[in-house]
Amino acid sequence: MKNYIIWLKHELKSINTAGSVMLAFIIGVQLAFFLTAPITLLSVITLFATLVGSACTVYMMIGRPINGLLGLISAFGFIYINWTAGHYASVLDQIVFIAFIDIPLILTWKTWGHRIENGVKFMTVKGWFIAIALMLIAWWPMMQIYAHLGDTNPLWDSITLIIGATASLLVFKGYGDSYSLWLLSNIVTIVLWATAFAQGYSASALPMLLTIIFYLATALYGKYFSVWKRANKKA
Repeated sequence: MKNYIIWLKHELKSINTAGSVMLAFIIGVQLAFFLTAPITLLSVITLFATLVGSACTVYMMIGRPINGLLGLISAFGFIYINWTAGHYASVLDQIVFIAFIDIPLILTWKTWGHRIENGVKFMTVKGWFIAIALMLIAWWPMMQIYAHLGDTNPLWDSITLIIGATASLLVFKGYGDSYSLWLLSNIVTIVLWATAFAQGYSASALPMLLTIIFYLATALYGKYFSVWKRANKKA
């Protein structure tokens, strides 16, 4: 436990300049919206989850395994937020994220970085074709299931689950291709929360929308400038 705490301190200090600037920006924006709106249990959970979740993506984009612990903490908040919004597919997406990313990262905190040092795997064209085909096949029945369950936005929510779960599986398998899917997942989730904001069925819509836009920015940085990209070049 002592070694783990020391490791956590080292991980938190490992954030780079770009990550620090991005995180400081989103913290300021989220606090501004929180303090200018009615303070409720949902708004408090939303603030905490979005800030910890933003930190998670920042550490993910620089390849630090502490994002597992941060992701686990924020996921519980996002589960509550999505449940109150009626985004039941996104609730399952968060559970998949916990199972495939957060828990494995927490359990392998000493050795997780070895997969980067030894080179990141990438899928072949055939692998991408199979992945895309399976996601498309799953979309329609998934949408029907969540429409039957009373999901407030089964069209976009089911796509969020399918893409997010696939990206989580790729991370679990050690594939750098996950960033491409995170980009697509973020775009779909932006549409999901933009719809929630426009229709007014969730008080968390605006903070969540801003958070996912922030996720998109970190995914772009991670895809083109992160340690995963450098590891691929080195390999």
